[in-house]
Amino acid sequence: MVKQAAGVLIAVPNAARGDRRPRRVRVYCALLDAIRAGSLRPGMRLPSSRQLAAEWGFARGAIDDAFDQLQQEGIIVRRVGDGSYVADDGGPVVRAAAPAAPRVRTLSRSAKRVLDRFSVYLGKPSQIELPHVMLAEQPLFPRAQMTAEFPLAIWRGLVARAHGEAFRDHLNYGPAAGLPPLREAIARHVSLARGMQVSAQQVVVINSPTHGIELIARVLLEPGDTVWLEDPGHTSMVNLFRVLHTQVVGVPFDADGLDVEAGRAMAPDAAAVYFHPVTQYPLGVRTGSERLAELMRWADQSGAWIIEGNFNDEILHNSQLPTSLQSMDAADRVLMMGTLEGIMYPSLRVAYLVVPERLAAAFIAMRGLLGDHTNTALQLALSWFIEEGHLGTHLRNLRHVARERRDVLRESAAKHLPPWARLGPMDGGTQVCIHLPTQISDREVTRQLRNTGVVAIALSSSCIDPRHANGLVVGYGPFDAGAIDGAMMQIGQVLRQPSRPPRYQAADENR
Repeated sequence: MVKQAAGVLIAVPNAARGDRRPRRVRVYCALLDAIRAGSLRPGMRLPSSRQLAAEWGFARGAIDDAFDQLQQEGIIVRRVGDGSYVADDGGPVVRAAAPAAPRVRTLSRSAKRVLDRFSVYLGKPSQIELPHVMLAEQPLFPRAQMTAEFPLAIWRGLVARAHGEAFRDHLNYGPAAGLPPLREAIARHVSLARGMQVSAQQVVVINSPTHGIELIARVLLEPGDTVWLEDPGHTSMVNLFRVLHTQVVGVPFDADGLDVEAGRAMAPDAAAVYFHPVTQYPLGVRTGSERLAELMRWADQSGAWIIEGNFNDEILHNSQLPTSLQSMDAADRVLMMGTLEGIMYPSLRVAYLVVPERLAAAFIAMRGLLGDHTNTALQLALSWFIEEGHLGTHLRNLRHVARERRDVLRESAAKHLPPWARLGPMDGGTQVCIHLPTQISDREVTRQLRNTGVVAIALSSSCIDPRHANGLVVGYGPFDAGAIDGAMMQIGQVLRQPSRPPRYQAADENR
């Protein structure tokens, strides 16, 4: 049995422009800052120097030198055969003061009324039941998730512990914002994984991204406000924003990510933008740093809110997870919405919002009003799953398995697909786009594939403006090598059918 790496996941130390410090110094400062900021708590286990060297792409000697210095200063404790831990007294917690905001929007009128009226009831959410839908995992359905890799035995033990007599009081309703241990665990996970500073007060536990969007709209948006949405993207979000009485503008993507200039041209005074800068679904395109800076400049001028989606961002293949937009935010305008379902299992129904501290009270008040209570015992088990390092171990395993299956799909595509079927980026997540010429109907191809037992999604069906894209969205995360190769062979056969336009037949013959 292969020994699995332990310890929390920590973002790679970023070098500022002109930073000439040796890597050992950068490692030392990054760990020291995380300890003093409280993200790495006393007694918390650190990854081994070997593991950090592999994950960061640093020489192991640089990591060992930094660990040695931290040990000499009494900041960490290294135990032979056991590992490295943050010392009981790792230094004072220091948090940087937030810079003054430029132009900011105020709360919506309805949110102000809720905050004024219900501020004394923040801890009393109500409960509603949601329908339960089972989804079959047919290859290569891109929304299927890697449930076979989830450590169910460990989770079962944590859930059983959370239902023990010592926690009988958790059978009652919990705080509207979520249990404090889970809010603290999520804050530390996000802070370490994304290189940002998040306090538990900023975290609001929710049930799903849909729930989060409803909260955001109730707190920050007015009826008739315009929202930028990524195009293509999650079509359910388009419908949801429209139900919430907002106007939707689809902003396209190019090779550099969200086309901010196109968004400016279509809706320069939009109240908000919601997009996924790291593992965008379905294109897989990452929005680069220059585009993100351009987006922040536009938001500073317009006062718009930025909602950063964080879904499956932890599953990366070839690069480090970039820092969050919140780390670039000087105006308290960025909210992060993430879910643990994609990296654990879909029926978990636990997600989270990370909001600026000045907005926390309003979001908690609205969360209490709208209810849809999150199971408290489940929250307790989840906090242990994160804090005891099980989530970090699970994520490393997901990355390893997903990377292997991605490579299988890439090899199968080269073997089975015609040369004019082009694969999109595959740097993260567990899905990829197969881009097709416009003369070939992606919807017709998906219909034919379903008759063979292969389930893909037409890329055009994920678009607000179908002219933006044409192709197949397929997934590889939960499927073994045989299933992936067999499905790709079926796709290749359907794409090579005689009904295909003649000029693509000729291109295929000359391959």
